[in-house]
Amino acid sequence: MFGERHVLADLSTGQRDPDDWEIGRLRTVDYLLDPRVLTYEPTLSLLAVGTASGLICVVGGPGVESSVQTPEGSPVKILQLAASTDKLVAVDERDQLHIWNLKDLTEPPNAVMLSPSHTHVFLALQSGEIRTYDLLCLKKSPYVIPNLWNMFQAKIASSMVDPMHALPGCNIPIDLVAHARDLNLIFVAFGGGVVLYDLSSRNILRVYELVIPAGAPGGGGYHQSEVLTHRWPSVTSVAIHPAGHFFAVGYADGCIAFWAVEDEDQPLMVRTSTDLDVNVINGEELENFLQNDGPPEEKGTNLSERQPIYRVAWCGFPNSSDPRGGATAFVFFGGDRNYDPCRLTVHTMPALNPPEPPAPSGSNTGLHASIRKAMQLSVIPLETTYYLSSGPAYDFVIFPKSNPHFSGCWDPVAILFLTAASDSRMVEARQFLPPKMMSPRPGTDAQNNSEQSDVVHDLSATLEDMALSGEEPLPMHVPSKLYSGLGGVFYAQLLTLERSTHDVLVGQQLVPGDADLPIVGGSAWIDDKRLSELRLSRSHPRRILITCHRDLTVRFHDASPQLLISSSTSPLQKNFPFAIHDLTIDLSCLPLSSAPEVATVQLAPESLECVVLLKSGDLLVYQLNTTQVSPPIEIDGNKEFVLLGNVTSRPGTRYHPFLMLPRGNVSLTCCALSDIGFIGVGYIDGSVAMIDLRGPSLLRPQRQKRQSKLLVRNQDADPVVSLTWTVSAVSIDAQLAVRLIAIHESGNTQVFKIIRDPESSLYNFAQDVFRVEGLPNVMQGGSFVIDSQKGTIWRADRSRFAASLHSGDSNPARCLWVTANAKGARCMLDISGERISKIEWHSKKNKVEHVQVIEKNNSHVLVAFNDKPEAMVYSLPYLEHLHTFSLAKICEKYNLFARVVSVDETGDFIASRRHESGVLEQIIFGTLFKTRRVYDHPIVNLTSFHREIPPYPQPVSVGPSSLLGSWFRFGKPIMTGEQLDALLAGPDRPIISPDPVQTSQDTTSHGLDVTKTIENARSGVYNRLNDALAERGEMLGNIEQRIDSLQQGSKDMVAQAKRLATEQSARRWFGF
Repeated sequence: MFGERHVLADLSTGQRDPDDWEIGRLRTVDYLLDPRVLTYEPTLSLLAVGTASGLICVVGGPGVESSVQTPEGSPVKILQLAASTDKLVAVDERDQLHIWNLKDLTEPPNAVMLSPSHTHVFLALQSGEIRTYDLLCLKKSPYVIPNLWNMFQAKIASSMVDPMHALPGCNIPIDLVAHARDLNLIFVAFGGGVVLYDLSSRNILRVYELVIPAGAPGGGGYHQSEVLTHRWPSVTSVAIHPAGHFFAVGYADGCIAFWAVEDEDQPLMVRTSTDLDVNVINGEELENFLQNDGPPEEKGTNLSERQPIYRVAWCGFPNSSDPRGGATAFVFFGGDRNYDPCRLTVHTMPALNPPEPPAPSGSNTGLHASIRKAMQLSVIPLETTYYLSSGPAYDFVIFPKSNPHFSGCWDPVAILFLTAASDSRMVEARQFLPPKMMSPRPGTDAQNNSEQSDVVHDLSATLEDMALSGEEPLPMHVPSKLYSGLGGVFYAQLLTLERSTHDVLVGQQLVPGDADLPIVGGSAWIDDKRLSELRLSRSHPRRILITCHRDLTVRFHDASPQLLISSSTSPLQKNFPFAIHDLTIDLSCLPLSSAPEVATVQLAPESLECVVLLKSGDLLVYQLNTTQVSPPIEIDGNKEFVLLGNVTSRPGTRYHPFLMLPRGNVSLTCCALSDIGFIGVGYIDGSVAMIDLRGPSLLRPQRQKRQSKLLVRNQDADPVVSLTWTVSAVSIDAQLAVRLIAIHESGNTQVFKIIRDPESSLYNFAQDVFRVEGLPNVMQGGSFVIDSQKGTIWRADRSRFAASLHSGDSNPARCLWVTANAKGARCMLDISGERISKIEWHSKKNKVEHVQVIEKNNSHVLVAFNDKPEAMVYSLPYLEHLHTFSLAKICEKYNLFARVVSVDETGDFIASRRHESGVLEQIIFGTLFKTRRVYDHPIVNLTSFHREIPPYPQPVSVGPSSLLGSWFRFGKPIMTGEQLDALLAGPDRPIISPDPVQTSQDTTSHGLDVTKTIENARSGVYNRLNDALAERGEMLGNIEQRIDSLQQGSKDMVAQAKRLATEQSARRWFGF
């Protein structure tokens, strides 16, 4: 018997030398789990995200990512991008200003205002002062605005009667907003009110202070004890109408006041999210309040309390030929009751179109009654749209199509809002729908005088707006770095595909879709010095990254190295990894009894079917819409699985649900997907079944009896823990056939043979079942059937299946069956034959979590990954220990180690680091063979994409110019950005050109070198100043020399002229 033992070929000859291995990190994907502030710059088309850890990440087009860190990780509270100077401006929680980490202001800034038309930043400090900083010269400008609210209070101090008028915090600046059509005017929002300030004359033009009179409901309604007193609600936010003639102010009591710029005495309207004119006394409600001696106690103050208006914005659209614009969209969040759903509210406002008023009489220069009436009608919503969010909203960012003016709210295409999840914050995006073509309200003067010229002027726009009827805002895709909260990743898997199937799965994804945010700024490329090695990536395997998210979605990403092939002349076209959104599987669309939790996902590498096994025991099968397939036929009497052909999927998705195998009385424990239309399932009671997708039909072995869950005792149950499909022979059956290997928890193994009925052409289990004693508790993915001569894995794929159908060889090739558990591994010949080898893992202290048969240069080894983390290499088939490689340098961060979660057959793997909330905060792409692998982080140019900045919008008249021609100095020149810079910087401003475009390499993993940036910026500024001064002195010297030369020349010219005149006189005297 001993002499009959087989001598097998060594399958690992090419991997015995340690020099053949090079452990290394390829790439990292970091998720921003703690975003705090967002900003978008349409001219640069860049999105900046500030986090609670002080990290600021700028995201642009494909591969464009760059990060900076505030000192000591101080959280970011204010963030802006300056398009005029290509600067990033941030204020942290320690009240320090950073312009690429510049810190020289001592007072804490409360608000920041930038404009693409000039190069200064306005900083509203907590003291109430407004200072200016020159982003071009990187120095403070001399222009300072004192505390305007203190000046206003000092002016009215003599007439102040109510001491409560001066509320605490009323002189603290809250917001700064530039006038929509005049750079010379700014609105300064203080806690007590809003001040309109003239920069050139340094004068306060208007002060808008809201007073809720005693008896009026205000934001709190008649459910507050302060109804019988005057109230001065605190300002929270300001937004200007695109025409520039009126604006909206949000307040802390949940109300919104609309003010005409020319009328500071009374607002046009004060409303809440549900009620109008809340600054007017409601006699009936007040009478009930007085009769009840105060607010009803059963309702309670807290239950009916309104949230503050956190932020407001006013969006305009190019939907009218009228220079004042057409319908607008007023956006705000907050102001809802505590029991209202979390949402962001958008009011569609009618166009401002006042009639021509009668001629003014006397010296009255105030707001005409007809103009005021038209303004009031233009702030009554025609329609309200709610953008529901997953949690309370904290902030929102509007994405304009291209125009950076109007506070970035002109012609928006998307809206991004920051919401709070249960344990973190998340970023959600929605499509921003333009207002529908609506007529003014019936019975208004505006309607009687309107001739609907807009509809006639642009019929195509009218038809497009009509087509939007009934349309709901669609969700949009956020950058993958912002996967957090409910969108966070909790499961990741790496797969290798052949090029043909990869191309079918990925498809053509070059053109951004309607659901993609318009972030295309910057450019990125791999260093040209690595181009020769980078081109070798063309022959590397294609890879797919599968992730599962807490929002019940399964998403696919292209992680192929071919995506990184680029150069300085041909930048990256896709991100790495690249999200394939049309493959997303949404589990929330399915008729499940409870919220699904994904246990595992399997993708067939050839047929591309996808199987999702839930922790509840339900099994879901999805098929790819590559061809038009006929819907499955409902089988009479089938009660074990549910066909899902009628389930509605997300629009545009290519994976559609095919069938579901519910849990039933006995739970599923594992599954195995093949490329030939078979799915194996194992149960907790030890039974096995097979789904044949050709029918579909559910098949079970003929001698296997299912037991009721009530009859299964824990000590009797032997659950199936691993299933493996293969096409091979076994030692006691030399026929090449499709086989399903089912390994039970105890190690008992059943080998099922799948046969085809020649009469019906249907497949079923063969009657004979071979039993083998295997390893107990085999881990998921720990069973491999490989060729004994070549080492390749024998799967149940199309080529092997075709070979089984045409095989007449009575002596097929031998195979090896390799299994592994947490303690060791074993190799057997022909599955049920003799044992070749059995070993225990080299490191017994650490738990082995993953094993994989890895191929390199036609040589195969078994690699086990433990939680130390280490990679232990064993030869095949005799399982000799060859090497142990530490993965600490790849997986370590802050003394914490990432866990290897998925390994492919080429030696590439991914490790993940999990946040305490349960979602992944980092995915690390690593490899066992890094030689000549180019996954470098790209060189990033954030300013290569730069739209032309349009001129600042010009003022428009609210009515006939004869009546209101003096508004905003109509007919007079409007201040330009250059003039404003000259006003703020003073006469001593040096002439400095903007900084040249800078590039940054390896910016994603390490961010920008902050210290180096500071030194380079300062030294660059000083060098430019010195050069400018030297050049100025040289120019003055040249001018002086030229003046002397001109003076001498003029003297010579005068002398020559006198001489010529004398000669001419002499000639006339002598008669010449």
